[in-house]
Amino acid sequence: MLIECIPNNLVESNVYIVAQNGEGVVIDCGCSAEKLMAVLDKHSVKIKYIILTHGHFDHIYFIDSIREKTGAKVCIHEMDSECLSDPKLNGMALFPIRGSASFKPADILLKDGELLECGGLKYKIIHTPGHTKGGICILVENNIFTGDTLFKETIGRTDFPGGLSSDIKNSIEGKLYALPDETVVYPGHGDATTIGHEKRHNPYFRKPQK
Repeated sequence: MLIECIPNNLVESNVYIVAQNGEGVVIDCGCSAEKLMAVLDKHSVKIKYIILTHGHFDHIYFIDSIREKTGAKVCIHEMDSECLSDPKLNGMALFPIRGSASFKPADILLKDGELLECGGLKYKIIHTPGHTKGGICILVENNIFTGDTLFKETIGRTDFPGGLSSDIKNSIEGKLYALPDETVVYPGHGDATTIGHEKRHNPYFRKPQK
């Protein structure tokens, strides 16, 4: 399995390529289509799905051009679908970012527990509201892509429209911390970590060790 992070994009966001057998997915769209295609061409990967962890502009900004270049289907949780058309929800109205403030509708609206299959891999959708109403994490084998829900030793902010601190607490403690400690966490910003490390060291929701 190939996992490649393209870092330092809009608002220092991460874009991920996950692939196997020459077919893969893109997770979030904070980098240009040209930058992404150069990496895809290097690995000879064809993209089937573009999976958005949530609907904020730094994770969706280039979806239309990337969809056009790859022919992939754009997927977002049903509760964040309106972010693609509403600049107040996607944050474009709050930041001085030039360009389009709305985007074409998603091809697939995701639900909690749904499985997407690509290249022999299964991508499990875990609904993790808190940063946004429709925030998701994506579990692939022992790897989880957490968007802006869980970062290395910190968590996503909850003061944007749709954010709620009690929801993000339930998402992290009830769903993410239920995963094995060795699960590798690939966040929407910053460095990778593990579930075990976050249980021990994350100051927000550190799980007491027995």
